[in-house]
Amino acid sequence: MRAARWRTRNGGWALAVALTLGATAGCGGGTDARDADRPTAAGTAKPTGTGKPVGSESPTTPDTVLDAQALRRALPDLQSMPTGWRAGLVPLGVRDVPEAERCRKDGEPQENCTLHGSRGMAQYRPQGDAGVVDITLLAYPDLRTSETAYRNRTGSEADRGSALSMPRVGNESAAFAHPRAPYAGPNITLTVRVGTAIAGLTYQDADKNPDSSRALLSVARMQAKRLLQTEQGRPATAIAE
Repeated sequence: MRAARWRTRNGGWALAVALTLGATAGCGGGTDARDADRPTAAGTAKPTGTGKPVGSESPTTPDTVLDAQALRRALPDLQSMPTGWRAGLVPLGVRDVPEAERCRKDGEPQENCTLHGSRGMAQYRPQGDAGVVDITLLAYPDLRTSETAYRNRTGSEADRGSALSMPRVGNESAAFAHPRAPYAGPNITLTVRVGTAIAGLTYQDADKNPDSSRALLSVARMQAKRLLQTEQGRPATAIAE
């Protein structure tokens, strides 16, 4: 089977690997949001502005806070995915994080807290035995917090994988390739921020699909559009091309 390759930022090459949000199979994701979203980058995140997300019709992204039901509308159903894809083992689901589990704004120490207030998840399988794509949406209370969380998450990914050069999606995005691990196949992760929300996409067992990076990018663009539509108060109608 032919292996797809992408050029990394340091000029080397990274083997195409499956996008996964984490190494734990069946959990619908990789790095736990409680770790990635702790405010370790507080005071260091630089404002990035709202920018124009790829494929959007609006020059700016609203400072809209999404709850669990809004994330449900933003998550893609099977009809929004590419032709021939099917649902994975993790069903589409959303939840609001209890107030007691959210990080305090007064700076008091708090273990295992999260910066996000709502969370949504879904999993889909491409045609054939070609890996699995996990999607996790996290909604934050404001733009500044989402920017901090984005830097926390992408900084953590950079410590474990090789940066990949991909077109920007949403307000800001970052992609990383991860080698095979003891309990997980090679994967690719793509983190996208759209306004106050972050989408984390993982292609697990990416080496099974020579076009895994292209497929992941298509899904990420669709997800960014659906988040923007939801933040604008419009129906989420975007589908993967």
